[in-house]
Amino acid sequence: MKKRRAFTLIELMIAIAILAIMSAVAVGVYRGYVRKAARSYVETDARNCITCVASELARVALTGGNPDFTSCERGSRYTQSCNVNCDSNYENCNCTCTGTGIVSGYTCTAGTNSTDVNCS
Repeated sequence: MKKRRAFTLIELMIAIAILAIMSAVAVGVYRGYVRKAARSYVETDARNCITCVASELARVALTGGNPDFTSCERGSRYTQSCNVNCDSNYENCNCTCTGTGIVSGYTCTAGTNSTDVNCS
């Protein structure tokens, strides 16, 4: 009769411990990727907001009337809100978007006079 060889309890416990360590590292790396993607959403929303503001100002310059920025203040999944602030003659406008969820407190600002988006 052949003798069967099986894993011992110690060997199984070591294998499970190694899997637990590897999964803990993988979860940490994954969370970093998700946070980076969420920050990118907030930055993109700030860029989209300022593009919408510029488009609305161009529409007003062509047709007259008062600008309506309500459609520019929408965000995406990770953006809590976007606010549009303009000076009295609408020459300098800024969009400020604030993150929510995993990027709560992350804020990006874009302006009509600059191509940069400042985030903190």
